[in-house]
Amino acid sequence: MKTLFKNGNLISFDNEKARNVDILVNNGIIEKIGNLSAEKVDKIVDLKDNIITPAFANCFYRSLNAVINSYFDENRTFSSQEREIIKKYMEEKNILSGALYFYDFSFQTPFSLIDKLSEKEENELEEFSLNLKNKTFIKVGQTLEEMGEINAMSRKMPSEFLEDFGFLDKKAVIVGGNLFEKDELEIFSSYDTSFILLPNDDARSGRRFANINSLEKFEIPFGIGSGDYAEIDFFSFMRQLLSFNSFVMENSTLLSPKQVFEIATTKGAEILGFDAKVKEGNFANFIVLNRQNILNDDIFKGIVFELSKQDVVMTVKEGKILQENGVFVMENGENYDKITLGSKLK
Repeated sequence: MKTLFKNGNLISFDNEKARNVDILVNNGIIEKIGNLSAEKVDKIVDLKDNIITPAFANCFYRSLNAVINSYFDENRTFSSQEREIIKKYMEEKNILSGALYFYDFSFQTPFSLIDKLSEKEENELEEFSLNLKNKTFIKVGQTLEEMGEINAMSRKMPSEFLEDFGFLDKKAVIVGGNLFEKDELEIFSSYDTSFILLPNDDARSGRRFANINSLEKFEIPFGIGSGDYAEIDFFSFMRQLLSFNSFVMENSTLLSPKQVFEIATTKGAEILGFDAKVKEGNFANFIVLNRQNILNDDIFKGIVFELSKQDVVMTVKEGKILQENGVFVMENGENYDKITLGSKLK
């Protein structure tokens, strides 16, 4: 099936402009980008001069924690059926916010350094590390208390411990890493290591943000995750990172709106193993943003500072519209309202 998404403004990271284009999608793949009004297609979708961008990448979130922290008492328990509802609810919140690349860690606990130190002997840890097949997501380095516990148990810096047991050879992804400074970041930078920042979690918990200046200096790639709360708004997350960089770290030039938008989209997706660029030959995965609410001449500054998740007017996956103007679109053409948690859980 061929679908033509016409009259959209595709954003460019190279020249920081948006050009008016049509996108021809054939069986979920972007076949052509350009002026394609003469193409014969099965379906035409008018994007109404709005902005086409790569989708956001929610690099780390835990649906169960998010729902408990946001809506319920921490002692609340859920049945297996309710857990599935929660998982679907958070997936839909991701889609509404424009995130197409995500993985729910509620159902696969990330590696916890403190847990492993307290549970396993050294030979067991070596065997555990050797048997790892994929990237290891390691939640570490968020509080002084945690850093002290690790040092007391291992007599090493967390980075040294992870290096000694071979975890850094597994393309480790550090979740949090707020307190790592020069010496440890230097070790991480010598491996194929990346970081995931949790600006919403950090702000709610009163933690200091990770040192973005140092991550950039050591060329350590990083993405953004919504973490353990149900709020998913990447425009807010990007503004939090920029504000921290400008006012706390007193460096307003190191991280630009364009750079933070790349981090929230294509670079975050790379950490999860996806190519999120909107280009010929890739899957037709993209979002459409409301251009009318952008007044700034700088397109990236306008996106980051003038838009919110309500401005994600369309989320498209493999050429299929998942949501339009906050309403989910089913394949048979019928619409249904976005679910509310209270109507599904008793």
